[in-house]
Formats: sequence, structure tokens, C-alpha cells
Amino acid sequence: MECEQLVWVPKRAGQSVPFNTYVWRRGTIPIWWGAELKITAAEAEIYVSDCDPYKGSVQYYERLSKRYDTRNLNIRAGETSNRKALVPIVCINLLRNGEGKSECILVQHFEESLNFIRSTGKLPNTRVHLINYDWHASVKLKGEQQTIEGLWRLLKAPTISIGISEGDYLPSRQRINDCRGEVICNDDFVGAFCLRTHQNGTVRFNCADSLDRTNAASFFGCLQVFTEQCRRLGISLDSDGALGYHSMNNNYGGYTAPLPPGWEKRSDAVTGKTYFIDHNTRTTTWMHPCPDKPWKRLDMAFEEFKRSTILSPVSQLADLFLLAGDIHATLYTGSKAMHSQILNIFNEDTGKFKQFSAAQNMKITLQRRYKNAIVDSSRQKQLEMFLGTRLFKHLPSISLQPLHVCELSTVKVN
Repeated sequence: MECEQLVWVPKRAGQSVPFNTYVWRRGTIPIWWGAELKITAAEAEIYVSDCDPYKGSVQYYERLSKRYDTRNLNIRAGETSNRKALVPIVCINLLRNGEGKSECILVQHFEESLNFIRSTGKLPNTRVHLINYDWHASVKLKGEQQTIEGLWRLLKAPTISIGISEGDYLPSRQRINDCRGEVICNDDFVGAFCLRTHQNGTVRFNCADSLDRTNAASFFGCLQVFTEQCRRLGISLDSDGALGYHSMNNNYGGYTAPLPPGWEKRSDAVTGKTYFIDHNTRTTTWMHPCPDKPWKRLDMAFEEFKRSTILSPVSQLADLFLLAGDIHATLYTGSKAMHSQILNIFNEDTGKFKQFSAAQNMKITLQRRYKNAIVDSSRQKQLEMFLGTRLFKHLPSISLQPLHVCELSTVKVN
């Protein structure tokens, strides 16, 4: 599943709206595998197909590479020099990798499948990189805070390399000629989008079912991107500059670092974009004279991040991921997501969440075990009948030809 995190700064009517966006993916191991639930066992028994288990894997990564390759974009002349030679696809694998764990077989086959894909030579412009990070083992041995810090260290290089997409929404198409990037417009909206920079590649998070661990790791990875997105839009999340965040009620904020002597900040009357005047040299610039360090929070320890960051936007982002986690889990298992308490780690009442979550996780575990053991086959049959697959098994008396549904005509009754 593809996910997108979009941040923008609202402006007055007629002004350009600056925005940026980050896209990542979540999914399971892209090979042919399955699991059988044993009533007497604590974990499901995982197996990998004996017949061509990596069939289709090359095509899967080819589609990813094509989708996130900036060379396929309609960039205007002069921008081609910014295109990168390789498309990075970074797989963050959160499966258990300890001895005797049932998920070990998937970890091994994940690595073997990527070796197989590289050996084919069909992805010359793509770098598929696998990072194994046993999420549950790390939480158990090191605790939640050090687990988050470890994830940030692993994500730092690929996240910075992949980057984000940045642009402006132009309320009038008359300004399209001013765009130095990709122009996106259609008949559904009056204006146009101008994308100046593009994300190249993507990060792909996975556990076994792409549910609980995947959602938690996605949140902490995207949290770092979110703080950088805000920084690039001139929204300071530094706790020392709390007024910068609250000032969004006044023209929606801006970078709040103090200006050097002789400097002044103004807004362009047409675009609404902030610029700075150096009265000492009688020059202007779009850049803040004291720019913030890019991606600075990726180098922070957990406590430093918490101490130096305004946490109200972090809590709001966590609420969105909590909702997304429950939606994914409900669609797949009929229950809420498990182990979601870690998303509330920045909350002052995190201890209360832990006490509640232990009982909640046990309840969800029992719900999933019951549904998997008792009603899973029935749910599978319903889905196959709804999708029209394997009809020869479920409806053996009907023709194997596709069903043709006649169009209904409207009849007016007087």
C-alpha cells in the first residue's frame, strides 16, 4: 500500500500555496508464502512455496522503480542535471530474526529473493537495499526509546538520499511559465501545481502481515520527515521557539530564529512568500540569513528530540497513524491494531497507555486467534465469491464464462 504525507501552508486567496509531500510504502514479503495456524502452538507455522517462490518478484520491483524514478517525470529544460542515476528502494524488514522464531524463514527468503533479483540484471538503474531490524527483540532487550533511536540511525542515510517533493499550488495558470519544474494541471481545478524538486525512490516498511509493527515503525520514520517538511515550509517545531508554531494564527507562521542586526522580514504581495532584506548591503533574499540545519533531529537521542520539539503536532500525527493502523488491521483481521501504545510515547500519560494496552493486546490476540481458526475459511470464501474468483469451487453449477450484467434502464411511472 502506498501512503503519502502532505504538508502545506494555507495562504490568502490569490496567493501561491507552498507544500511538500513524502511517499512511502507498507506491505508484506513480496514472495509466495503462507501460514498455517496450529491451535496448540503460540505462533502460526510459516511456509514458503516449493514451486518458484520468487515468481513475479522482479516485476514487482520493476513497477516500484518505474513509479519512483524521477527520470520518468516531465521536467522542464535545465532540471535534468538534478536527476539521480539510481532509484533506491529501501526495504525495512521488521520480522523476528532470532533462533527458533517462525519468521526466520521469511527473513532468509527475503534476502535470497533480492539476491535472485540482482542476478537477473533486469534492474540496472535500481538499488534495492534490505535492512533487517527485529522490532520485537529490540523493544524487549533495549526498550522502546532505544528501539526508536536505532530505527532513526538506520533510516538517516536512505531518508536523506530519497528526500521529499516540494512545490507550490498556483491559483492561476497564467503563472505556469514561472514554474521551473514539473507542471501538473487538469480540468478538475482552476490553478496548477508546480513541483520544483522530486522524491527519488522510496522506503518500504514490512512485518509479516504489514499491520502492527509496520504501522509503528512507519510513524517514527515519517515523524522525522514531518519535522523536516515543516522546517522547509518555515514552520519551526523547536520548543525554544514555541511562539513560532502558535503564530500560525497570524498568516500561518514562519521561521522564528532571530534576524541579525540590520535585517528585516517581509512578504511578497503577489505570492505571499516570505523574503528577507539586508539593509546593510541593500540586498534581498528568499533564504533566512540564519537557516536551520536540515534533518537535524535524525541525529538526536530520544530524550533530546522530546525536549527540543513542540509535541502538540507530534501528538496529532500520532493520532493519524493510530487511526490508519486500526483501519489496516480491521480490513485484514477484523480487529484493531496491536502494540499501538508506543505511538503515544511522547504523551505525558504514556504510563496509563501501557497499562491499558497490555490488556487490549491480549484481547486482540484472542480475537484474531478465534477468527483465524474458526471463521477465516468462511471469510475467504466470501471474498472470493465477491471478487468472482474460484467460482468453479463455490458455484460449480454455473458456466465458467464471465457474468454479464445487463444495464438497467430508468422507467418513468406516471
